[in-house]
Amino acid sequence: MATHFARWTINPKFPFSSRLSEECLARAQQMPEHRRSRFLASRSLLAELLHMLYGIQQLPEIVTTAAGRPHFADASLMDFSVAYAGNKVGVLVTTEGRCGLDIEINQSFGHLPSVASDPTFRSNESIWINNQKNPGEARAQLRTLHQSAFKLTGREDSLQLLPGAGRIRVNCQSEIEAISDVEGLLIWGCVVSPAIEKLNLWEFESPQNWHRLWDVKSRYRDHNGSIIRLTSMPSEKVLHQN
Repeated sequence: MATHFARWTINPKFPFSSRLSEECLARAQQMPEHRRSRFLASRSLLAELLHMLYGIQQLPEIVTTAAGRPHFADASLMDFSVAYAGNKVGVLVTTEGRCGLDIEINQSFGHLPSVASDPTFRSNESIWINNQKNPGEARAQLRTLHQSAFKLTGREDSLQLLPGAGRIRVNCQSEIEAISDVEGLLIWGCVVSPAIEKLNLWEFESPQNWHRLWDVKSRYRDHNGSIIRLTSMPSEKVLHQN
């Protein structure tokens, strides 16, 4: 099992991937300009990631569920999730199971106005947030995990986070894992079922210019870091907290 998280700072001067199908390009032309640019950026990043990792020459056909969740029409292919924040786009791919990704711009830089609304945090989540060295960043981390879980499950009421205990529970997923981190301007969170196992991080500049980023395990050893990892727990051991 492998999980890959790639991000790209969109460059308007860089042409979108040549690995997009005619159907994908035709769909983009039906969108408003701002949405079209983001759509093509996310599909380009996904297409180039699949080519870099697996040698796939053209982005496979993508369809959406009734709830609007995109996935490959070929069920034998890997699952993926897409997220946007400012001029950044992120793509998460997992070779087994399902996944969800969310990214935010760190509001601690320049006191930028937040465009993301907070979910209703449980009391244990709020206590954990207030105990962190930067509560604003901690709140954003949990917010990305809530949104990632929603992208995975399509439900807002099924998630329980216990960040102080390193645990996560989603009613419809017996096995699940989540990771979130703060990287300067970027705050991200991802949720994968049944497990993330090894998470590989990539930065895309061009099809010939991929950068493998830091190792997740090294972040765990950084006492000044903000990375959090949550794993699933048996239902009989869940702490019911409001």
